[in-house]
Amino acid sequence: MTEWKTDVVRGLGVGIVLVVVIVLVDVGLIWLATMRPVGIGTFIIGLAVLLGLGLAMLIGYWLHGLAHSTYFLDRNMLVIHWGLTEQIIPTGEIERVLAGDEVEEQLQFYGGIWPGHCVGYGEIHDVGPVLFYATVPPRSQIYVVTPGLTYGVSPADREGFLESLRKRLEMGPTQVVEQSSKRPGFLNWAIWQDRLGLGLLAFGLLAILALVGLLCFKFPVLPWLVPLHFDVVGNPDRLAPRAEIFIIPLIGLLALLLNGVLGALAYRRERVASYMLWGGSILVQVLVWTAAAGILGRL
Repeated sequence: MTEWKTDVVRGLGVGIVLVVVIVLVDVGLIWLATMRPVGIGTFIIGLAVLLGLGLAMLIGYWLHGLAHSTYFLDRNMLVIHWGLTEQIIPTGEIERVLAGDEVEEQLQFYGGIWPGHCVGYGEIHDVGPVLFYATVPPRSQIYVVTPGLTYGVSPADREGFLESLRKRLEMGPTQVVEQSSKRPGFLNWAIWQDRLGLGLLAFGLLAILALVGLLCFKFPVLPWLVPLHFDVVGNPDRLAPRAEIFIIPLIGLLALLLNGVLGALAYRRERVASYMLWGGSILVQVLVWTAAAGILGRL
């Protein structure tokens, strides 16, 4: 089996710069948040920091794939090895090979693309769905077409790869190979296809974010001391600095994390138990919202 390298230098360089820039922007935003009074702006900055961290982690995952990318080819199969993902394409299933400039205007792409990196999925009109594992733009890739799926690749030695592929297709396979895809185990979890489960978790998270946003919005007009507990007749019996009001959404977040983890552990064996745990975390959100509304309503 012949190995065909990819040209990763440019993609890795640009990707690392992107991560560094995102981290520096996040650090600047955190510094800005500490230099200004708590308010709705603090909440917006916090959301931006979280989105930046998520994007940096996604780019880091793509960079890992790029750093461990290569293609293997023999008479029986073309193997795309990209980080934790592996695509096996039987040569007997290859119908034709297209150049990028032949399909450029018919192509749609969704995924991570920057100079030296093009990984994602899309579609070519009249050809079908496409998976991209390449280091060049779509118009410069080689498209390997099979009956159900097309693959965009970009070996560093483009002409050598095409000639080698042509010869192997002419010789034909010596054994039958199954077309298959291997990817990280967590991407195969059934929860990603469960709309109810994802909806419960998303609702709980959105409820927490909305409560934090409301408290940030109200924070500038809160008194320095706020009542966090009331006696049986409704009189406050515990006063605390106003910053402690954020303990309320923290309780909701801890409940969501705990029930989320327990529900995930139980999901494969007993989905109903998972739904009950995740639904219970929503009940906790209702309770913390009620508590926050009660405190704000008495101020």
